[in-house]
Amino acid sequence: MKTSVAAIAAISVLFVTACGDKKAASKENFKTAIQAYFDSKPGACVGLPDKQMPFKVESGGFRVSRIDQADALVEAGLLSKRETEVPSTGYFGPNKMVPGVEYSLTDEGAKQVVKSAGSDFDKRDGFCAGKYQVVEVINFTDPAEAYGQKLSQANYRYKVESPPAWAKLPRMQAVFPQLAKDMKDDPADKAVLVSTSEGWLHERVFKGKGN
Repeated sequence: MKTSVAAIAAISVLFVTACGDKKAASKENFKTAIQAYFDSKPGACVGLPDKQMPFKVESGGFRVSRIDQADALVEAGLLSKRETEVPSTGYFGPNKMVPGVEYSLTDEGAKQVVKSAGSDFDKRDGFCAGKYQVVEVINFTDPAEAYGQKLSQANYRYKVESPPAWAKLPRMQAVFPQLAKDMKDDPADKAVLVSTSEGWLHERVFKGKGN
């Protein structure tokens, strides 16, 4: 069966229109939406172990994970440490001074520290590695109505471009699990996308617009 020139032209117009439709559910549109969210972030970040700098901790204290993170940042050259004395938090009473450690930003750490770079739940300062880049959208669910919005979940792969040497240190990755994931070769993740009059938006960008 022969296909007329007019029919081919009509199909071509429909194809071009669909490809250029920002509201269409497509891998390309979802990739653009996720990348727009990534571009709003300072990179793959790790939060400081304390909101105040410098900060002191009791040697052998109970918050071992906090000390492990601080020591990893010391190895990374972003913090320094020195022995000192701190008020006891144990059985000796608050007026008893016991051995402790003080952690401070190094000159390099002071240059690299980023305000409010911690997790979405704890906006303490921190350090950020490289920039997130979407590699590909693997697949996505058919858009469906939920909570008064048309939503789709996309599975994708990403990478962190040009990470500094400290982000690759085994000790850093051991105490910062998300950093360890980010430093893998094209790790996978998922995102919820929201259909709007502007096209598809990452759910966190959508909420950031006051929705």
